[in-house]
Amino acid sequence: MLDELNVKFTMSQVKCLFRQVLEGIDYLHRNDIIHRDVKMQNILLTAKGVLKLADFGMARAYSTRPLTPGVVTIWYRSPELLLGTKYYSPSIDLWSAGLVLAELLQSAPCLTGETPIEQLSLIIKLLGSPTQDDLAALSAMGCPELIRWRREGLASGRADNMDRRFLANTSPETINFLRGLLKWDPNARWTAGEALGTGKSRLSATAEKWWKESPRAIDKDLLPTFPEVRNVEKIQTTTNRGRAEVEIAGRVGNNNPGRGDYIFDFSEDSDLRRPAKRPRAR
Repeated sequence: MLDELNVKFTMSQVKCLFRQVLEGIDYLHRNDIIHRDVKMQNILLTAKGVLKLADFGMARAYSTRPLTPGVVTIWYRSPELLLGTKYYSPSIDLWSAGLVLAELLQSAPCLTGETPIEQLSLIIKLLGSPTQDDLAALSAMGCPELIRWRREGLASGRADNMDRRFLANTSPETINFLRGLLKWDPNARWTAGEALGTGKSRLSATAEKWWKESPRAIDKDLLPTFPEVRNVEKIQTTTNRGRAEVEIAGRVGNNNPGRGDYIFDFSEDSDLRRPAKRPRAR
């Protein structure tokens, strides 16, 4: 899992990894599937540099009917979900992907709120306050928390801090790319295809500038490799949940190595860190 690798990726490596993230999301969306929990913990990296989106427990076929609002782990949850809408689109995955990119660039999670209001406050500190057009778009989506949020003055008066947060270690094109994904208005966010820069639209052309900017993405075969464990060391039956859990390399997880996935060794003598405790979607 990418969130467990204590690695500072170079920009060319970040582009290689993120291109694969977008390709996975683009494939899902072209088949009318919303992942609904894109995050670092759900991104697997094999020893051959192949990136895989994992954990489809919350994935659903896209529908114009009401959907469950309490999806996506809170650190990666889009504004419209934080405001409680049931009428969201696949663009929620692109917001999450934008925060995955920010995390790859910073080697740390970008927005780490513990409640929806705190997470919205952190979004405002990063992106600045939503415009009237943004608020109108959110209102049209039927966000039940929006009225209270505006009444309490939480939606106004803050400036954009993207440059201050990222410019020292990246480029203006990188920030423009992030802004294309991290938009208040879900309808204004780039699609996965646009973010890949493969279309002929103005948005695709903007994204393409980042992909073509030096350094470019390396081939996935050139990504660094990490220790891996394929053998199950212990199977412990847990009666309280009525299922077996697999304990591998000193940690308990739900991984099934029999499917050909890679399970990385994060023991004390490894060069990799143990992850900070992260929230889960609920």
